[in-house]
Amino acid sequence: MTDFLTGVVLLFAGGLGAIVAGERAKAWVFFGFTAAAQFFILPPVFEILLNGGQLVLPAYFSQPIGTAYLRLDSLAALFASVTSVGALLTSIFSIGYMKIYRGQGLSSYFVFLGMMSASMLLVEVAQNAILFLIVWELMSISSFFLVAFENGNEEVRKAGLYYFIAMQAGVAFLIAAFALASAASGSLDFSSFATVLSKHGSVSILLFVLFFVGFGTKAGVFPMHTWLPRAHPAAPTGVSALMSGVMIKTGIYGILRILLLSGIPDYRLAYGVLIISVITAVFGVMNAVAQNDIKKLLAYSSIENIGIIGMGIGVGMLGLVYNNPLIAMLGFVGALLHVVNHFTFKSVLFYGSGVVYSQTHTRNMDNLGGLGKYLPLTSLMFLIASLAITGLPVFNGFISELAIYLGLARSFSAGSIAMIVAALFGFSALAFIGSMALLCFTKVYGICFLGLPRTKYHVEPNERERTLLVPMAMLTVVIVGIGLLPWITIDLLKNVIMEFVPSLNPDQLVPLTGIFRTISGALAAVIGLVGLFYGLRTFLLRRRKVAEYKTWDCGYQVGSSRLQYTSSSFAQPFLHLVAELVPQKIHVEKQPVLFPEQASLESHTQDLSERFIFRPMIGILNKFLNLFSWIQSGRLQLYIMYGLVFLVVLLIWILGVK
Repeated sequence: MTDFLTGVVLLFAGGLGAIVAGERAKAWVFFGFTAAAQFFILPPVFEILLNGGQLVLPAYFSQPIGTAYLRLDSLAALFASVTSVGALLTSIFSIGYMKIYRGQGLSSYFVFLGMMSASMLLVEVAQNAILFLIVWELMSISSFFLVAFENGNEEVRKAGLYYFIAMQAGVAFLIAAFALASAASGSLDFSSFATVLSKHGSVSILLFVLFFVGFGTKAGVFPMHTWLPRAHPAAPTGVSALMSGVMIKTGIYGILRILLLSGIPDYRLAYGVLIISVITAVFGVMNAVAQNDIKKLLAYSSIENIGIIGMGIGVGMLGLVYNNPLIAMLGFVGALLHVVNHFTFKSVLFYGSGVVYSQTHTRNMDNLGGLGKYLPLTSLMFLIASLAITGLPVFNGFISELAIYLGLARSFSAGSIAMIVAALFGFSALAFIGSMALLCFTKVYGICFLGLPRTKYHVEPNERERTLLVPMAMLTVVIVGIGLLPWITIDLLKNVIMEFVPSLNPDQLVPLTGIFRTISGALAAVIGLVGLFYGLRTFLLRRRKVAEYKTWDCGYQVGSSRLQYTSSSFAQPFLHLVAELVPQKIHVEKQPVLFPEQASLESHTQDLSERFIFRPMIGILNKFLNLFSWIQSGRLQLYIMYGLVFLVVLLIWILGVK
């Protein structure tokens, strides 16, 4: 455990080292510290993942914290591995990407990036309520400063403030949950909460709901998701990748940690988690399809994938409720594997969007096009990640979603009508989500990388900055590797699964591994055949003159970007079908003639949660606070009197209590 904490300290130190380094060396200094941290963090993490067990270190503080235990078990090790690798890849990406921000406070960027990375690791090992809340807030505050890095932009400031308020609302639920759990158990240590959470009563249900809302706000569960589409576009791309690929998973970690302490959950909670997760996933993917901003689209896609992870958790909980270890195992395998998979392909997609932005200085897909010709490596890796996130075979997203599908299919034989209905509901939703994800990323890739440029680029895009491509390439290898060799990842997850399903016989994992081996063999054969035929075609046509052709010309040989789909027109047929769920504001400007010389159309989506939940709540709060506006008289003497009155009332209350 000492080695693990040494790595955490090195992440903090990397940010501090960047302060004293020169402007051109800051990113390299931070990368050096982050790389060194991996040698201390990853060995104990993978040791526990492979062999089980745990590392425990007591930390002694004054009251009210007292003795706080730092515990690295299998669950913490899984999330710590993702966090540590994510921090390393972001440090590499930042070397090239942050060049465009030189002279704009790079020291603060690396300080808070190191603080955020280290605090995420501490969140995953802290086992004391107060210590956990401290490092949780440290994570939220450091990420707030990263979101608001470009604070000269008013939209960025608004997004940062919105994010900060959302995080404080979420932590309020966590404070209430920890306070209630500590009062009921008589201790601040997580292990003592099991005595309260494992009882199927009103207190345990209330506690789980409070924890779920608090952690779900960080994860982006509907309807507490509204901060994601604001924060991700505002933050620098490396931070967006770390937040989406890693930080929102701390919310999933928190939910799983509480579930681990709860033992067999209440059936109402299990069904509730599944239903809310389905709503989250469906809502996220429908809104993703509607976006024109590539990073905002990826943010809504993260909400969708959090919903998919939640569906796996819900299936696992139902398996525990109905004492079916196989269903529980399939659900948790799908959820935990999707945590890893989403980290890989979503990070590649965000890094790819960062390459696009660094070369074109726009996130609006309607201003992009034809980038595949200029950015071939980025285009290829973005395509692979897009195929993975849609759950298509050969890639890792297919494997984790398949496990959830198998869990839902197995639920039909569980013998409960309610579970059969829930399984049918989840099965249909997951199929719908997959088809909409395919529509979404066909749109992204087609609009941005294919066809002709829709606007003239000021500078021809290029891939000279290799540090932007290295993290993408590393993760792309993992995407394909998990897709073709999924049983290796199952072996890494085995000890984590056994924590959630202690009644599971390890031999019951063998059939699942066998299914994955069979699928992998078939996929490898398909890839081999495709490669064989492609090689044969190349050999046979080696002396034939290659015909010139144009893409997307539809038989019209005069190339023009005006003949291509825009991101809005591509998604419009689907958006018409879900207009009530994804309302749009469409503004059209054109001359009132048959053939106008100029015309423009702008479409903006409205988030239902903001429209019907948060804006009305904010309006009510504003009206309530305005009732007390008379207190702000502007007179200093009156403000001093308020303080004196408060002190007198406080003194009277203290004397009365004694």
